[in-house]
Amino acid sequence: MFRYHWFATALDKLADICVSADGEERDRIADGLKTFNAHLASDPLGLGESREIGFRVAFPPLLAVYFWVDKSTREVRVMNLIRYGK
Repeated sequence: MFRYHWFATALDKLADICVSADGEERDRIADGLKTFNAHLASDPLGLGESREIGFRVAFPPLLAVYFWVDKSTREVRVMNLIRYGK
């Protein structure tokens, strides 16, 4: 298992995205993030696409989420996100 932590700036951006979304979009985002967080805990290196060393990006519904994985400490840091997709 991996421990994961969302940076405050990423959570603030998520809140802004959710406020501007309609009810159906918020439900899609919430469901997607539930699955995303479960994968962060179980297999973050199998989630999304790799970028620079340790950095990855994943695409839960309506979002692009950027995170960093430290295999040695088994920690994940969710650093940033943007609204993405339809």
